Amino acid sequence: MSDKVRAAQITARLRAGGAEIAASLPDSWLSALIDAVTDTPEITHVRVTREDDGVAVCAGASLMGRRAVLVCQNAGLLLSANVLAGYAHHHRIPLVVIAADRGGPEDGFYYQAYKGRVTPGVLTALELPWHRVGDARDDWLFERAFEQAAMHRSPVVLLCSRAALTGESL
Repeated sequence: MSDKVRAAQITARLRAGGAEIAASLPDSWLSALIDAVTDTPEITHVRVTREDDGVAVCAGASLMGRRAVLVCQNAGLLLSANVLAGYAHHHRIPLVVIAADRGGPEDGFYYQAYKGRVTPGVLTALELPWHRVGDARDDWLFERAFEQAAMHRSPVVLLCSRAALTGESL
């Protein structure tokens, strides 16, 4: 499956979940998804320079009653830990984060490795709801994460494998 087809599938699920606004930062695993979001007229796409700014864009959208998603790498989750915790525990703001789960066995770059080791523990310590998206069989999570975020009044994080984001099988 091509990464463009895969990105279109994910974007359709995001729309089915009600996504109206997306903020993003580039990552090689996310390129096709970011392009698909940009090309979807029902989603307003905002490119940001820092992940915590993307969380703020999504939080602002949520405060306006709109469903928003941040598309970033797991490094951005680590950078945004303070703001995510504040939105989860103090402000109770629902939003969804789709994060490339870099640093695992499918990632061939040594400098990504620590991210794969520490991200789940950081999310657990922050008491944020999070799920792994391994491949297309988990696509229902892209849609349902918005419902969970609204129910918990909290950010919900989807850690996505390369296969889940690009359709590539190893």
